[in-house]
Amino acid sequence: MKICGTDFVMYQVSDLARAAKFYRETLGLTQEMYSADWQWAEFNCGNVTLSLHGGVKLPEVILGGRIALAVDDVSAACAELKSKGVHVVGEPVDYSVCCAVEVLDPDGNTVILHKRASGTFGQNTTTEEQDSAGILALERAALDRWGKGDPSGFLEISAPDVVYFDNTQERRLDGLEALTALYETIRGKIHLDRYDLFNPKVQFCGDAAVLTYNFVSYAEGKAQRWNCTEVYRRTPEGWRIIQTHWSAAKLIAQCKIETNS
Repeated sequence: MKICGTDFVMYQVSDLARAAKFYRETLGLTQEMYSADWQWAEFNCGNVTLSLHGGVKLPEVILGGRIALAVDDVSAACAELKSKGVHVVGEPVDYSVCCAVEVLDPDGNTVILHKRASGTFGQNTTTEEQDSAGILALERAALDRWGKGDPSGFLEISAPDVVYFDNTQERRLDGLEALTALYETIRGKIHLDRYDLFNPKVQFCGDAAVLTYNFVSYAEGKAQRWNCTEVYRRTPEGWRIIQTHWSAAKLIAQCKIETNS
């Protein structure tokens, strides 16, 4: 069996007309289909269809699944629905990676109002081209700070389980704590006049991305060539580095450097 996707999520309701009005007018969803004969209504929730099946005798307490609707401001949405007399269960809760609150429809079905901290919603809809640009932007921003003696740019985008290699290390460093200890020994000691990043390439495999590039740093009349491989992983907070490998390629001694004006 192969699951191709999700066609709809369904709630059972006792009064289809009443429930449809709630989802259409109170929550503001677009109603795409309504049939009193079939006791069926469908609403467009962006990346999934919510279906209502009416005329059902429901238990006093409804248990089961929930639908989470992405909103731009959970607290504001909560206040708006309270003003409309909607039963809001508790107050919005900040879970660090997201914020959410539960509300009830007229039959007691639970609807979650939800916002991710990353600002994304639904399934990831970015293209590989957009993700590549985003990863390169993260890398360049970290390199800019690195060239000024600040390694925190890389530490802030490294995952807790990051691993690290370079040609000066006898063995692999495991974890963000070990990487932080290494980087703290060189904080404030690196000062680049400028750098060049050549031939960047990002390759994707699911929620992992491999970035490779050639790097040349310029300082004190010398240029140092490096090869770099970074493995990024998609997380709720954004792309994070899980593996770094730097290797020195070639030293160009006492070359003339034209610094940027």
